[in-house]
Amino acid sequence: MIVLLLTKAVPARTTRVITVGGVLRREEMDLVINPLDFKALQAADYAKRFNGGKLVAVSMGPDFKVKPLFNDLYLQPIEGIDEGYILSDRRMAGADTWATAYALALGVKKVLDVNRGAVDELISMVESGELPERVLQRARELYELNLIPNLLYTDKPGAPEGAVQRYAGGRSSREEVVEALKRVRVELERFLIVAGLKTSDGETGSTGPQTAEALSDLLGRRIPDITHVSWFEVDAETGTLIAERKTGSYYQKIRCSLPCLITILPDYRPEVPPVSRRKRARAFSYRSKSREVVVWNADAIEADPSLIGLAGSPTIVGPGIDIGGVPVQKFLGTTKVFTSKVEKFDFNGKTYGPFERFQKVEGLPEELIRELESKGLVKTFDLKDLISEVFGGVLAAAKH
Repeated sequence: MIVLLLTKAVPARTTRVITVGGVLRREEMDLVINPLDFKALQAADYAKRFNGGKLVAVSMGPDFKVKPLFNDLYLQPIEGIDEGYILSDRRMAGADTWATAYALALGVKKVLDVNRGAVDELISMVESGELPERVLQRARELYELNLIPNLLYTDKPGAPEGAVQRYAGGRSSREEVVEALKRVRVELERFLIVAGLKTSDGETGSTGPQTAEALSDLLGRRIPDITHVSWFEVDAETGTLIAERKTGSYYQKIRCSLPCLITILPDYRPEVPPVSRRKRARAFSYRSKSREVVVWNADAIEADPSLIGLAGSPTIVGPGIDIGGVPVQKFLGTTKVFTSKVEKFDFNGKTYGPFERFQKVEGLPEELIRELESKGLVKTFDLKDLISEVFGGVLAAAKH
């Protein structure tokens, strides 16, 4: 069973003010993993330990900022994630919840396609009459890439031989190995997506359900979603999930078929899988953790450029607010701003700075402002600056 965790990097303390469009420049911020995503990680980890399989994290954002944060997901006191994927592309910048959900759905689909493709390849090799030795060699390669479970091939000391190993050694028939392969293939279709209830920088709680909707369109079948989950059980063998959800003072108990997506309440408490599940969990688990985080751009996930980033965002977001700071207002043709980042410097015995690009010039001596203007470091805020501040990264990518 593949369990997918949707996670997001959010501002650690404050948001940088963007006066129009509400676009956060995440590449300029200190980021952390969304706090509620750790509760989702506990839920996803429980689902994996109960059924076997692997836990895959999928996120979207500037990869050089998000990559270091994945260490927190790998090194949790629980088992943590097994693989990590980051969707990173300037064309994805400025995305609202729907454009984000579309990109995440494509990322999830690609993860599933890669894993399904590995099993399909082995089924094709066996059914077409390839020599058992060649099937075994390919199974070994796929196992080392973390693409097939111990049930099919394993190098774990003392573990039962995998189905392909028994087939290559003449200890099982072609029909038996095909049956084992198809069993794994069926369970790859019974995946579970887990997300936090909401994010600290958006508070909409809509990206998870929207990802299920987008994935439904991509796969051509309904992917149900259950929000506000406080408890659940999931069984990959029967392909069912039973969940309790809490909304206000109401509780619901829902049963649905896999695959599905759930969002987890902060008060979720994971249970310990029973000992009776350990044998199955070991058989369907994979070789090891893959600590090399994979980065995919828009082309890698075959995204429609018109459906990602600002271009694909139907929502118009209002002005951003600097949490803990005073809202800043700038006027075209009047307000003085810095044209680039300026580090600390001394002037007439006083230290000033640092200043960010497009930061409003406030509280500086007129003499100093004139000197900065003469050096091209300060100018009057104009329409071109406004467009560059709000859409700069996206427009630069579009030109290329």
